[in-house]
Amino acid sequence: MNVLRKLPIRGQMFLIAALTMGMIIAILLFNYSRSAAFLTKNNEVYTNDMFSQIEQTILSNYDVVKWLTYNVAYNKSIQDYLLDEDPLSKLQRYPTLRNLFINLSTVKPGILDFLIIGKNGETFSLQGSTLSQFNVKMPKKADSYFSAIQTCKNIGLERYCFAVGTNIFSSDIHNNYTNEIGQIILLIDATTLTGGYDIKSLQPGTSVYLLDRNNTIFMSNARDKIGQPFHLPSDEADNGIVQVDGKLQHIQVKELPQIGGKFVRLIPDDVFFKDIRKLRKQTMIALGIGILLMIIPFVLILNNMILPLRKLYHYMRIHHKDDLNKRLDLQGSTEAEVIGIRYNQMLSDVQDLTEQLVDSNERLLKSEIEKKRAEFDFLKSQVNPHFLYNTLDTIRGLASERGVPEIREMTGALSRIFRYSIKGQDTVLLSDEIRIAEAYMNIQMIRFSNRFTFQCDIPESLRSAVVPKMILQPLVENAVYHGLEPRYEQGKLTITAHYDLNSGHDLIVTVSDDGVGIDEKRLARLRYQLHSDRQVKPDAAKSAGVGLMNVHHRLQFHYGHDYGLDIWSKENRGTVVTIRIPVQMEGGANPV
Repeated sequence: MNVLRKLPIRGQMFLIAALTMGMIIAILLFNYSRSAAFLTKNNEVYTNDMFSQIEQTILSNYDVVKWLTYNVAYNKSIQDYLLDEDPLSKLQRYPTLRNLFINLSTVKPGILDFLIIGKNGETFSLQGSTLSQFNVKMPKKADSYFSAIQTCKNIGLERYCFAVGTNIFSSDIHNNYTNEIGQIILLIDATTLTGGYDIKSLQPGTSVYLLDRNNTIFMSNARDKIGQPFHLPSDEADNGIVQVDGKLQHIQVKELPQIGGKFVRLIPDDVFFKDIRKLRKQTMIALGIGILLMIIPFVLILNNMILPLRKLYHYMRIHHKDDLNKRLDLQGSTEAEVIGIRYNQMLSDVQDLTEQLVDSNERLLKSEIEKKRAEFDFLKSQVNPHFLYNTLDTIRGLASERGVPEIREMTGALSRIFRYSIKGQDTVLLSDEIRIAEAYMNIQMIRFSNRFTFQCDIPESLRSAVVPKMILQPLVENAVYHGLEPRYEQGKLTITAHYDLNSGHDLIVTVSDDGVGIDEKRLARLRYQLHSDRQVKPDAAKSAGVGLMNVHHRLQFHYGHDYGLDIWSKENRGTVVTIRIPVQMEGGANPV
């Protein structure tokens, strides 16, 4: 450093010039590497967008196929046919089944056949298909299970198709109730899943493959490879560079969990880096020209700056530290005068800003309060009772099958929930929340034919506690749809509440179920979101934890970061969600 200080100004300027050129070269090299990374990222984003569109199309068609298999599995005519043990009676039901399948075939283009298989091996098919025609091995508990692609014939045409299998369980409470009585296999054209999505218009040299569960290609922009097996690299990397067919390729692999398949995109290395290599050549040419053009103005600037810098140097040597109330009076070069004037203006601005800052503190505080209130209202609005739509579907299903008192009970409970959800007040009694949870559970127990039970164990002394509105129902809904519903056995949901004697002022409410539970990876993600400051975005509504996140953030906005939700779960053992809030009794009563 001492050597640098003793260098003349001209020498220091040349050193600065050399360092500047070095930095420019380093920046260009860095930009080149970042451009390559940016190209890779853009390619990944493009692939993700393409995959997202294809996945949405497949998911939409998957939902239709699943609805069709469920519609057939629990249709009364199908149930009667599989439960009927009289061969002659079964034969008489054939026209009804045929008409049913013909009507359902018009729901979605690409449906090739329906195949019903009974427990005793008897079959019924719209097009005369048999299980022996296909190399299909369904799992023991098939639920809209997609097989590997098969070769199917329909109206004389040979095409690739999927066999989608679902086990059928008896819904007759008087005859083999909930026992497996058969299986429905739906044959659909493989192209139906993509819904005609155009994957032809891609970057030249780029290949896209949709694979089934055996890694056989069922859709690609390379039409000649459809039906052939695709050999994934041995390391099965989702992203990276691999050797495919003797060529260096950039590969991206995405899972298609709905059908057990994969989405694969391949880009040759020379195609991938074509633009970036062209950019590198142009950059080097521009750098050379830029260096030549910078030499002349650099020499002129060097000579023009030496004298002003020397004047400023002498001024800085004479004047030492002063307080902020003093002003500089620089005489000499234009540069020095401008620096003095601007510096004095800066000191005046600092004093003015300090006074304005003091005056605006109150306004800023009020603005922050309004912002927090808006965030609170936004999160509260996210608690959208979308289960009402599921309930209405259930009511319509019941109305179409039988006119029974359950409909009246469900609509009454639904009406109570709806009126409660649109009431204006922000806080209610815990007993009100319990009544809404009970109304919701009444609907679900009717819907699932009392497949699970509901227990509420809350002392009378705590039922008059004041709590934020709609904090129990979203947790109960999560427990039903993500814990109890996927479980085919009898389940139980329990709500408890007690006064936390350790803290001395907290109310603990738990919502627990003995359902399927949550795997460790997903549980860790939920806990991370609960204990982090990030808020759940509205477009993440498909995630199973959105209801939990909204309730958690509402409680934290209402009571502070020491309160909110906690979650415990174990796969196949159940889930427990705990609410911790301060005790506030109606009328200021003592909870103990």
